[in-house]
Amino acid sequence: MQYVRCFDQKKTVDTGFPGYRAQFLSSLESALMIASHIEEGGCGPGLHYHRSDQLYYLLVGTMNVQLGQQVHRIEAGTFVFIPAGLAHRNWNDGPGSETHFEMIIPAPSPMVPIALMVETPDDVPVDDRTDDPGYTRRIHPDQLNPAMPGLRLLPLTGPAMGCSNAVVNYMELDPASAGPDTHIHEFDQYYLVLEGELTVEVALQKHVVPPRSLVLLPAGVPHRQYNDSSTTEKHLAVLAPPPQPGKPWDHGVDFHANGDDHIGPQTVFVSASDAAITSQPRTRYR
Repeated sequence: MQYVRCFDQKKTVDTGFPGYRAQFLSSLESALMIASHIEEGGCGPGLHYHRSDQLYYLLVGTMNVQLGQQVHRIEAGTFVFIPAGLAHRNWNDGPGSETHFEMIIPAPSPMVPIALMVETPDDVPVDDRTDDPGYTRRIHPDQLNPAMPGLRLLPLTGPAMGCSNAVVNYMELDPASAGPDTHIHEFDQYYLVLEGELTVEVALQKHVVPPRSLVLLPAGVPHRQYNDSSTTEKHLAVLAPPPQPGKPWDHGVDFHANGDDHIGPQTVFVSASDAAITSQPRTRYR
């Protein structure tokens, strides 16, 4: 599995909406993760809603986002929570292009429409409609709380804030600091590195993760993370589905390679025609 997925303009696709290109980073059952880029004057879909929660984090530029009847203009470093059933839309009137990280949690089932279009917020069907107005939240460094030595966090959403499908925290990790030792979760976890470098050891791999990179840590996969650089590292941590109240968020594990490696049958790499040729008896010449 590719545990680290970097933002890459070459991997974006034209969404069909004006000036809007998207890179689909991950689609596990827990979440659909998208890097979205909208040029000045561009926009996403018209007024619509989802049957999953949608979350934005604006990395670059400015965005106009309508949540129900309310329009917000946000700047880089702002988080947006859009609950399932809330009509919304977003557009960019500049200056310049914008880039935002988009999460749809949980991921919609295959063959099910992601966006359901409406004319007005009141047109959302009663069975799908929500009374939750959603919200935007700007990151302010003085709001962070210590979680571990050298690690500070700011909760952006979770069950107590209206999101029953995920927990999202903004986190800062000082140089020479780390999260817990090697551990696993009962939920999927994602890191979006915003600034600095985050070193992640996952399974038997080690990655030094640069900004604008998404780290995928599926449930049950051993990992740990630390800051081996000389500057503070900043990232979003997404837990989906959220941890259960009163239960441990992580379980420490001992994990290492024991050298008992096995190579599978190499015939899977040989085509049928090549296999037929190599299996024919050789003619000996005298």
